[in-house]
Amino acid sequence: YRDQTTKKVLTMERLRGVSMVDAESIRTITNDPESLIITALNTWTTSVMNMPWFHADVHSGNLLVLDDGRVGFIDFGMVGRVGEKTFNAVSELSTSMALGDYEGMAKALLNMGATDEDVDVQKFGRDIEQVMNDMAKVSPDTMSVGVSGDGTVQAAISFDENEVTDMLLKIVDVTEDNGLKLPREFGLLVKQSLYFDRYLKILAPDLNTSTDARMVALQAADSKVEVIV
Repeated sequence: YRDQTTKKVLTMERLRGVSMVDAESIRTITNDPESLIITALNTWTTSVMNMPWFHADVHSGNLLVLDDGRVGFIDFGMVGRVGEKTFNAVSELSTSMALGDYEGMAKALLNMGATDEDVDVQKFGRDIEQVMNDMAKVSPDTMSVGVSGDGTVQAAISFDENEVTDMLLKIVDVTEDNGLKLPREFGLLVKQSLYFDRYLKILAPDLNTSTDARMVALQAADSKVEVIV
């Protein structure tokens, strides 16, 4: 609503739905939650590759499953743009992450960052593996359990948002410890990827995003980016 929006207040259409991490409520809306996260990922990835800007804060309060089964993105108060080099490196990083290829992740970060020294890729890979192992130990917390009007039991599942930030900081620390300085937009992209990784664990734990034919956006390969906050 442009006529209701100012430099300090963003006024958007109200969307009615539930959080992407509310697995039980989502199951009352659709019997195919996997398709929801695929739609959300394709939409977001397409915006990164092809649109002037992308949503840069897709935490669980900003990504909704609507009552009619669609996915809704709200609160575009933080958006970003990404350059081709960074996007391609993040794509390589995501593919290597899905394959558990830690040296591949290290090489992707090397392709993205600036360094004045030789980097031991094997050591870098081992350091990344430790961070990823720590990340795997983080499990969702059941925040609340209740009984709905029709008598069914519902539970809202959530992750501590601070844990996502901590994981990102650990990745940045490991990268800097190995002599790399990453571009500013890297953190913005990777944080969103960590959010989506959490949603995948909740809604589609067996989905392989690197090989699933429905992940059309992730299999494309063009783009552009810089951060706007």
